[in-house]
Amino acid sequence: MKKSFNFIQNIIKFYPFIILIVIAVIMAGVVLFPSYFYDNFIWKYYWGPVVADASGGTAGTATYNGVTAHAGYTIISELTYGIIIIFAIYAIYKLLKKLKIIVDWKFTLALMPIILFFPLTRVLEDAGYFKEPLVYWFISPLIFFQIAFYALCFLILGYYLEKKVKKPYLKVNTVLFSAGLIILLPAIFLITKWLLGDQWNDTTGVRFDVFFIVVGLIFLIIVLVWLVTNIFSNKKQLLVYRKPLNLAMLAGHMLDGITTYISIIWLGYGEKHPASNVLLNIWGPLFPIVKFILIIVVIYVFDILYRDELKNHLNLVNLLKIGIFIIGFSAGLRDILRVTMGV
Repeated sequence: MKKSFNFIQNIIKFYPFIILIVIAVIMAGVVLFPSYFYDNFIWKYYWGPVVADASGGTAGTATYNGVTAHAGYTIISELTYGIIIIFAIYAIYKLLKKLKIIVDWKFTLALMPIILFFPLTRVLEDAGYFKEPLVYWFISPLIFFQIAFYALCFLILGYYLEKKVKKPYLKVNTVLFSAGLIILLPAIFLITKWLLGDQWNDTTGVRFDVFFIVVGLIFLIIVLVWLVTNIFSNKKQLLVYRKPLNLAMLAGHMLDGITTYISIIWLGYGEKHPASNVLLNIWGPLFPIVKFILIIVVIYVFDILYRDELKNHLNLVNLLKIGIFIIGFSAGLRDILRVTMGV
């Protein structure tokens, strides 16, 4: 395990050079072979879906030089974004290590306003609040760059204030949470206005019933996991499933899985991700079930199977867990808010 981990580290640490090479190849291709590199690659798989999403939501399309792009993700775009996320997490890990910032549950809570910023502003985009060209900044993947920018700025600001000003109320986590809350509050205000009846666009109706059903099911699942670990409390290994960050990962992906199932199978919404579409087409409940199993396995791998090998890399492990939590929670919260708002 240790040799494999070191091998992966040795590959990833060259990411700046890899990124430069990829950018150089793409730029040369766009100039020399625009039809292949831009029209049939960049436009079709990356920029076109953003334009299509802005113009018609998840069912939108956009055409450029005869090439039609559809809103949503493809296997190619999902693989690309997945690779970018891996490099980004490693780069953030190295930065946090250099700044000697501990990644734990408290750090996760400090990030929550910024994490919430993604689904809340995406819902506002779904509701037609943003107009061109601003709307593009609230569609994936551009919104991820926006969020990463805020997080890094607030993190560095918090680090500077903690080290230079040295006030007890100016810790990194405090600054990170407070600054994130400032940019989040306008989105909370606008969504609250919508839910209270002040709507600026068409809606199928506010559905608080679906919201409470989903939240109730998630609460039941988390309680059952807690009870099972309590029943088998003599097996100390199972206690890892009680850790707040592990429960957050499970709750976040259950929010995504259950909301996706209900909104697509019962309410007629569409799905943007190819992988989840396959599971939903086989059997609707299979999607949340697979998500539940995957998170249980992830926790087992990190906290039980390779616990000793990873004990010196807890920051990286927790950062990966936060990333996994964000992927499920952000998508799930956006979907449940869309259904609740009727957009």
